[in-house]
Amino acid sequence: MSADSKEQKHIQTMRNMTKQFKNGVIVAVENSNHAVIAEKVGALGVEVVVNAENVKKTAAENQVVTTDPAIVRDVLDSIVLPVIARVRQGHFIEAEVMEASGANAIDEHEVQTSNKDVGIPMDKKSYKIPIFGGAANLKEALTAINQGASLIRTTYKEKYDVPHIEKTVQALNKILNDINDLVEGKVEIASLGADLEELAKDVVANKKLPVPLFAEGGIVLPSDAAMMMDLGADGVITSSLVFHVPNPDRRIWSIVKAVQNFNDPSKLIKYVEY
Repeated sequence: MSADSKEQKHIQTMRNMTKQFKNGVIVAVENSNHAVIAEKVGALGVEVVVNAENVKKTAAENQVVTTDPAIVRDVLDSIVLPVIARVRQGHFIEAEVMEASGANAIDEHEVQTSNKDVGIPMDKKSYKIPIFGGAANLKEALTAINQGASLIRTTYKEKYDVPHIEKTVQALNKILNDINDLVEGKVEIASLGADLEELAKDVVANKKLPVPLFAEGGIVLPSDAAMMMDLGADGVITSSLVFHVPNPDRRIWSIVKAVQNFNDPSKLIKYVEY
């Protein structure tokens, strides 16, 4: 088998692995207790993140913040769901450590990246587990996929900020509108660059990205999660702030059910009551 064939087989394997998350909810968790709750109420995966308040505090003090591998291992020991480890954008050593820790996937995330951090996207094809990448438009999505991303989630540029649902909607709509414009011929494939031409052709042929597209950023309400699905997302990643509300078990369960029933208002009404 040629080197190109091996790479394509590896890429397809990684993409197949992320399909398990489609039409479901990945819950951002800060510890193993959170992970157990997420598994109990029907999440399809958990993403280990840094406490939101710690992110803001360390940013104010001009410090670096990153996910603790010990917490990742603790979460892995506590549940059977896939565990995604969040790392700083471009920090391939952090990614290698998380892979060695047993993480089932890695999210290369810009929220944990300041201008003083690495900030250069890493080669996502060199890992044996799927890598998630962020995008706010189609070109960013295709660039991340070209680098080896097996799942795209929405993002925006503010550093160390608690994401707002409005910006998540904007990013999701932008990606989907860009796809429609490309499919309808309003945008030329060549305008995306020669290195993205084959991926762009794939988008035109299939009218969607070749990997799952998830909405992420400020999702703490069932109604918001349902709206993301209705807009065209393949799934959602919640904020860890869902664990900082009264009765987080009920809240996350409601988000899971809202995603599953987003297009049926008669059922959805049962899950948007708080």
